[in-house]
Amino acid sequence: MFIEILLLILIGIFFRILFVVVGIASDKIEKFRDRATNLVFYYIIPFICFKTTYTMPFSLNNIKIAIVANLTIISCITISWLLYKKLAQLKNISSEVVGTLLMCSAFGNVLYIGLPILTKLYGQEGMSYAFSYDFLASTPLTWTLAVAICMKYGKARGIRLKDSLITIIKIPPIWGLITGFIFRELNITVPLELINGINSISSYVISFMLLIVGISFQAVTPEKFTVSLPAILVKIVISPLFALLYGNIAGLSGIPLNVCIIEASMPSMLLSMIFASVFGVDMRTAVEMIFLTTIFSMVSLIVYFWLFQF
Repeated sequence: MFIEILLLILIGIFFRILFVVVGIASDKIEKFRDRATNLVFYYIIPFICFKTTYTMPFSLNNIKIAIVANLTIISCITISWLLYKKLAQLKNISSEVVGTLLMCSAFGNVLYIGLPILTKLYGQEGMSYAFSYDFLASTPLTWTLAVAICMKYGKARGIRLKDSLITIIKIPPIWGLITGFIFRELNITVPLELINGINSISSYVISFMLLIVGISFQAVTPEKFTVSLPAILVKIVISPLFALLYGNIAGLSGIPLNVCIIEASMPSMLLSMIFASVFGVDMRTAVEMIFLTTIFSMVSLIVYFWLFQF
């Protein structure tokens, strides 16, 4: 399973290199990536979300996972803020870079990497818990707390909290989850052919998302590695430890606990690049964090698979 995931990402990297060799400009590659991820997020993921809540009963574990996820993300931001409050003065790190590092140290790629991994590991149950981690914790905090961080440390400060809440309400996957829940509770019958069709599409989408992750890779600036290292360690090492701690306190075990640990160890979210552009935090740092944490995450997952027997 891990080899398959890594292979798909490496194929994506190969396509990135091939595009550059044949003379395709970097900005065109990024536009292709953005359009591809938007297609998946806005037009395909909502149907997968619908099918997940329609076919999978919502349990207490889903709520516990959401609580663990919220606590993990907030704790990572707190730790990173304490670290970079000192380091920013010692190493003269700009406010824009600090804002990016705080965001990237806490918010992970739980949808485009976490979802494929958990689906391949645990099937429909893993998919259900992955969506709980994302849409009941990561997504709301992304559009509130992450936006607030970017507004504080970035150059653009015109976005209000109300705008973020409205954005969450408008996100199509959220309505996919809600619609699936309503259909299930009202016992509205959905044709089996439609469910099977969505299952088939989701398997291809998972592979496609991993290819997009590979295509998103860019070169890293070596001299900035020491500045980013604390944020990388928080994202890859400390974050899953927080998930393990809070998961045990919440009484999680087995697959639900494994989901929390795996999702918490995911690399920095791709959305951080978009936030960097919109809110004026450092784009280059966002790109480097995504690249570096993805590499470290692939290595750390092998260790976690061995330690926790996922």
